[in-house]
Amino acid sequence: MLTKEETITLVKTHLSISTNTRDQLISDIWQNAVNYLNTKGLPEELEPMVRTKVKGIIDYETQFGDGNVIDVTSQTEGKCSWTYALTADSSRNGIYNFNTSDFNQLNLFRKVRW
Repeated sequence: MLTKEETITLVKTHLSISTNTRDQLISDIWQNAVNYLNTKGLPEELEPMVRTKVKGIIDYETQFGDGNVIDVTSQTEGKCSWTYALTADSSRNGIYNFNTSDFNQLNLFRKVRW
């Protein structure tokens, strides 16, 4: 089991992050995962999932900033028809929170209380 500090160090090392600007982000993802798993630490096998989540958020913020982005796939001006290209995994909510893929990985290690 990885502690919060160990996870922060590993993720920062693998992503070549030298500053402490992303420590809170990594800590939040670690805490959300541990709460979902009902454990006191994060299994070592889930460190890549945390790293991928952090990288996805960093890429999203680099490309779009920290605001909402709405991708329009089609539009019509006469009678106003708009179609948005958002899925659960590509929306801001899907980027910042756990999505279906993340839950599938977490469920392999989840401890259910009866």
